[in-house]
Amino acid sequence: TTQNISFLRAVPAYIPSAPLDIGMFLATARRFAQRAPGSNSVLTAGRITRAPLAPSMQRSFAAVSFPKPLSIRMDGLFVKCFIAAVLYFGPQDVIFLLGLGWIWHTKAATVSPKSPQPDAEAAVEAFKAKKGLEDVKVSKGSRTWHLEL
Repeated sequence: TTQNISFLRAVPAYIPSAPLDIGMFLATARRFAQRAPGSNSVLTAGRITRAPLAPSMQRSFAAVSFPKPLSIRMDGLFVKCFIAAVLYFGPQDVIFLLGLGWIWHTKAATVSPKSPQPDAEAAVEAFKAKKGLEDVKVSKGSRTWHLEL
């Protein structure tokens, strides 16, 4: 019997240490086992059996191209955060954009100031003589005239 005891000590055997190991094993087996597409429950001799597993099937994972919400509720977190962001950042953005527009307008008016001309045709002829231009196309608008070379 001494030989048998030493043999049992030499060969380690896997004995589950807790019911958790068996549960994890069964959960993994369920996850990797898939049924055939047309496998329905079949009632035979008082018990329910299922069609056998399809041997050539592969697991398919959901292919997510981007997070796309299926529905947006008006009382949800996304909408509440969006409204709060608009209310918080909106007024300061409006003030900033008005100031930026005023600066751009002032710079443009400084670079090329407008001056009213009592006689527009005489002003165009004086401009052409000053620049030495012969062939100029004039487009007349209601308040402004545009010159094209």
